[in-house]
Amino acid sequence: DTGFVVLSIEGEVLECNDTYVRLTGRSNSSEVIGHNVMEWIVTDNIAEFVTQEMSKYPAPEKVEHAGLLFRHPDGTELPVEVFSRDQQTRSGLQVLAMARDISEREEARKRLEASEQRASRLFSNSPISTAIYSTSGHLMQANKAWEELWGVSFEDFPADYSLLEDQQVLDILGREALTAIFNGELIDIPPVAYSADLSLDLPGISSEKTLKPIIFPLLNTDGSVASIVQFHLDLTEQLKTEQNLRHNEERYRALVDTTNVGYCRVDQEGLVLEANDHYSSLAGFGSGEAMLGVHMSSWVDTDNLDIAQKTIDQLANGESVTTFEINFRHHDGTVIPVEVSAAGITTGKVPELVSLVRDISDRHEAEERLRQTQKMDAIGKLTGGVAHDFNNLLAVIMGNTELAQDNPTSGAALDRYLDSIRSAANRGAELTKRLLAFSRQTPLSPKIINIHRALDNASELLSRLIGEDIDLQFINTADLPSCEVDPIELENVIVNLANNARDAMPDGGKLTIETSRARYKDDSPTVVSGELSIGDYVVVSVTDSGSGIAPDLIGKVTDPFFTTKDPDKGTGLGLSMAYGFAKQSGGHLTIYSELGEGTTIKIYLPAHSEQAEHIEIDIPDTVPVGREKILLVEDDPALGTLVCHMLESLGYHAELAGNVETALQMYHLNEDFDLVLTDLILPGGRNGRQLTDELHTVHPDLKVMYMSGYTENAVLHHGRLDEGVTLLQKPFRKTELAIKVREVLDS
Repeated sequence: DTGFVVLSIEGEVLECNDTYVRLTGRSNSSEVIGHNVMEWIVTDNIAEFVTQEMSKYPAPEKVEHAGLLFRHPDGTELPVEVFSRDQQTRSGLQVLAMARDISEREEARKRLEASEQRASRLFSNSPISTAIYSTSGHLMQANKAWEELWGVSFEDFPADYSLLEDQQVLDILGREALTAIFNGELIDIPPVAYSADLSLDLPGISSEKTLKPIIFPLLNTDGSVASIVQFHLDLTEQLKTEQNLRHNEERYRALVDTTNVGYCRVDQEGLVLEANDHYSSLAGFGSGEAMLGVHMSSWVDTDNLDIAQKTIDQLANGESVTTFEINFRHHDGTVIPVEVSAAGITTGKVPELVSLVRDISDRHEAEERLRQTQKMDAIGKLTGGVAHDFNNLLAVIMGNTELAQDNPTSGAALDRYLDSIRSAANRGAELTKRLLAFSRQTPLSPKIINIHRALDNASELLSRLIGEDIDLQFINTADLPSCEVDPIELENVIVNLANNARDAMPDGGKLTIETSRARYKDDSPTVVSGELSIGDYVVVSVTDSGSGIAPDLIGKVTDPFFTTKDPDKGTGLGLSMAYGFAKQSGGHLTIYSELGEGTTIKIYLPAHSEQAEHIEIDIPDTVPVGREKILLVEDDPALGTLVCHMLESLGYHAELAGNVETALQMYHLNEDFDLVLTDLILPGGRNGRQLTDELHTVHPDLKVMYMSGYTENAVLHHGRLDEGVTLLQKPFRKTELAIKVREVLDS
C-alpha cells in the first residue's frame, strides 16, 4: 500500500512503482514517469512549493512532507503522507520518497474533531449544571448552566475550592462514599434534594434553590480515574410546581369532599371516573369510591338517560350545555330530583364530562306547596260559594218536605215520595257539608274537649262501620292537654278516615287510633314551612295495615274530588274534608304511607291550657234508604220474607228466590236488578258464591252482597271470598242491613 518514487532535484519523476501511479490517479506509469510532481501536488504556488521542498536536500535525516494532497485528473483530491531522503548518484543528487494514502485516517480525524466540537458545545450549552473536577477535587471546567446556577463565572471561582472538602456534599454522601467515587468506584446515589447554602461565601448564590447532585468518575482506558463529573439538577421550580399542584389538589379535594353539591366526572361512555360522597348519596351509593367504573344507567332514571347521554355527546363535541333537571333513582325505588350543571374537559385525547349536581327536592316541594295552596284557595272559593248557594236550595227542599210529611192529609203513598226526597236532600246536605269543610267555611262550634272522651264517643259507631274482620285498637297517651275543636266535626273526620282505612283493608287488618302530644319550635321544618305555628299540639293518628298509597299520589289525596277508587265508588271528598277541618282548627294534617304496608294519617290540633268541658255527643241513627231493585236469594222462606219487607220499608224493590236455579231464571227474565243479595249456603249443590260468579260472566259490573250465619273472619280465613266482597252477618238489624246495602250500591 506504499508508493515509492525517485525524483530529480527539480521534482521530475525518474522512477515509481504502480502504487504511486494509483496514488496520483493515473492509469499507467507513462503518465507519471518523466512528469513533474507539480502536476498532481495541490498547493497555492506549486512552483515555489517544489523549489522550497527540494531546497531541503541534501538533508542529514528523513524529511516529512505534511498535509499534501494529490489531485487526480477527474479533480478529486487524495490526502497523502510523504517521507523522503536524498541520495547521491552518478547522475547527481536524487530524492527517494515514500507516499501513503491517509484518506481514512484524515476522515477519522475530521470526525473526531467534529465530535469534540459537538461535545464541547453540548457541555457548554447543556441546561444541566455540569462541572469537571481533577482527581484532587479542584474545579477544572464548568459550563454556562453551572455558572448561572451558582451565580459566579468559572474564572472567578475560588482556585482553592475542593469538592473533597465541600461539607454539603460530605453531608449528603459521606466522606467514605465520596472518596470511593474519586478512587474510581461507581456508587448509586439515591435522589436527594438539598438547598444550596452560602458556604462558598459568594454573592449571587441563592439559598432558595433546591438541587439534586449526581457525581461519578470518568476513567482512562487503563481504569484509572481521569476526572470527576458532577451534575446539579435544579429542582427548585419543579418542586414549587409540585407543591402548588399538591396545594391545589388539597384545596380541590377539600372543596369536593366538603361541599353539599354532588361532584362527578364520567368518560364519554358514561362510566364514573371520580365522584364525591355527596354525589354518591344522591345516586343511592354508599361512597364515591363505590361508584368508580359504574355506568350512569345505574342511577339516572330510565326516562332521563337520553338527556344525560345527549349532554355528554354535546360537550364532547365542544358544544355548550345549559343547566338541566333529571331524576336519580335509587335501587329501592327512591327518586331524587336534581339540577345538573355540566362542562366538558379533555385529558389527553379523551373527552370527559364534569358535573355538579344539587338536590332540588326541597325546591320542588316548596313549588308544589305553593301550587297546591293556590289551587286549594281557588277551588275552595269556588266550592265554598257553590256549597253555600246549594245549601240554600236544599234548605227549601228539606223544609217543604218536612211540612208536607207533617200534614195529616198527605197520605201513605205521598209519604214514600217525601221520604225519598228527604233522603236525597240529606245526601245533598252531606255533600255540601264536606265541600264547606274542604273550603274551610264550615261554621264550627269549637269547644274545649278531652280528646280521649271524643274518641270514646266515636268508638261504638266505628266498631259498627269497619266490621269484625278489622281489629280496632285505641292507644291513649296519659296527661294529654285539652284542645279546642268542634267535637261533631272531629268525629266526622275520624269516621271518614276509618271508612277509608276499611276500604284499604278488604281482606281485614288492623286499625289503630292513637293519641300523643308534640311540641314545635321555631327551627322545626313544619314551622319553617309555615304549616304549623310554634307551640304544643295534640296529635290524633289513624293507622291502618292496608294496601297503602303510591308515593306519587301522596300529594294529591287531599285534593277535592281526587280518589283512587273507581268513578262510581267514592266522591273523593273524605280526606279533603279532614284536611280542611285540621287547617280551619289551626292545625295540620300529614300522611305517611308505604305500598303494601299501610297508611298513617296524623291530625295536629293546637293544645289548650284550660280544662275540658263535659260534652255528650249523640250519634244519630240515620238509616240510609234507596229505590234500587234487589234480587234476594234465601232458602229460608221466613227469613227471606222478613228481609224483603225490610228492603221494601227502606224504599227498595225486592224480589225473592229460594235457590240458585230460581235466582238465575228470575235474573235472566228481567235483567234490571241493581244488586244481588244472597245467602252463602244454598240447597241444590251450588252456593251463593257460585251463583254470583255465573252472573258476573254476563254482567261483570253487577253489585253483589252476601249473608251468612258464619262470621266474616271464618269465611275469609278459609279463602271462600275474593278481595273486596261484602258479607252481612246473621242475625242483623234493619239498620245494619240498610247500611251494608247502601254501602255496596254506592261503592
